[in-house]
Amino acid sequence: MRILENIEPKEVWYWFEEISRIPRPSGEEKRITDFLVEFAEKRNLECKRDGENNVLICAEGSGMAADHPGLVLQAHVDIVPEKTDESNHDHSKDPIVPVIQGDWVTSPDTTLGADNGIGVAIMLAVLDSKNISHPPLECLFTTDEERGMTGAGNLDPEWMKFRRLINLDSEDEGMFTVGCAGGMDFHLEMPLERSESVNCYRLEIAGLKGGHSGMEIDKNRGNAIRFLGRILRDLCVNYNCLIADISGGTKRNAIPRNAAALVHFPHEELNSAIEYLNQVSVELALEYMGIEDGIQVRMEHEPLKAEPVDYATSLKIAELLLVLPHGVEKMSGVINGLVETSVNLSIVSMNDNEFAVELSARSSLATAKIALGNKIAAIARMAGCTFTIGGSYPGWMPDPKSELLEKLIEIYREVSGNEPRIESIHAGLECGIIGDRVGGMDMISMGPDIRDVHIPGERASISSLQRFWKFFVSVLETLD
Repeated sequence: MRILENIEPKEVWYWFEEISRIPRPSGEEKRITDFLVEFAEKRNLECKRDGENNVLICAEGSGMAADHPGLVLQAHVDIVPEKTDESNHDHSKDPIVPVIQGDWVTSPDTTLGADNGIGVAIMLAVLDSKNISHPPLECLFTTDEERGMTGAGNLDPEWMKFRRLINLDSEDEGMFTVGCAGGMDFHLEMPLERSESVNCYRLEIAGLKGGHSGMEIDKNRGNAIRFLGRILRDLCVNYNCLIADISGGTKRNAIPRNAAALVHFPHEELNSAIEYLNQVSVELALEYMGIEDGIQVRMEHEPLKAEPVDYATSLKIAELLLVLPHGVEKMSGVINGLVETSVNLSIVSMNDNEFAVELSARSSLATAKIALGNKIAAIARMAGCTFTIGGSYPGWMPDPKSELLEKLIEIYREVSGNEPRIESIHAGLECGIIGDRVGGMDMISMGPDIRDVHIPGERASISSLQRFWKFFVSVLETLD
């Protein structure tokens, strides 16, 4: 049974529903790229796949646009595999089942995969069509975008002949993105020594909204790891708390919605600690009223046996989580409302021997990323942590002389009767990496309305995709 077969544009929703059946979290893209290669082979289209599982499908021009200059279309195939606490969905093996709610296609308990599945489906619909006129196409499907853009980062620059590129990974209809932030990841590790096994209690912070660490970083949403650090610090100072385990966050580019710790208290402090947790739950709800209305602070009543670290180390961990930066570092002084530099305190974890923290920075300025890294490195040294840098990727600077932008603006005016918005964004896009590797690229990113990306309940607008598809087909037919 097809859920999306009666909504327009049918050809796009058909392929979106097809790929929704294929699990494709970042790092597990082999199945979706097998599908793409088979798709190309069935249609006798030239196809390449590399060691990163990037796929390039080439199509000759057709119809009245057959002799127009060639065009690259690009989208990434992987998704952020988030789900609600109550969901049993396994993103590594279960299909995503879309649901229609009014004007939206959504997945209430998981991420939908519209980021960037809608872009992939649009490209498949074009390649499959016998009726759409288009120039010669190089359709590039990249991998591992959500974890570190390693697919684009290892792309063979000789793959593509054409030097005009439309990236389909934007989420606001009528907006042409012409620039984006670059990024850099930071990793901290602290060695641990364990004490003897004692009774511990599971403390959890839950119910936060989370969100995309580029698009929502300026919304003042809570960070579950930061909340946990605040609470653990108070528990250590006032109730002699020891920490046996700590975890929080799942993806470097998602603001943490949940965090948890295994904690031990002296027996005489337990009731007072519980009273404090009830109090801090009320305090957080008041502080974040209207922003985070679902904050939950809870501790399980049944003890678990675990081996905590000593008091000094427990306090050091808690205070480290308090002083590490999170959120907006600086707004742009040139583009109104644009975040220039930010950092996401994204993941914490603990094993028998080490405590680890992951942070992810974004900035349109390489120097600002480096300065932020130096700041975090200084904090790491003071806390007795090692510090490493990884996952660096370049930003994408706007080109005020872009011929592609000029032509797309003209087509958009004719099709919609409206003026497009031209923006640079704080989120990362593969355009920066592709442009850096290939060179000489004239690039634009665009797409229909998609909301709540990277969190359960992600949704794509039906009416927006209808309008965007009409515009996009016109671009293929008339772009010369």
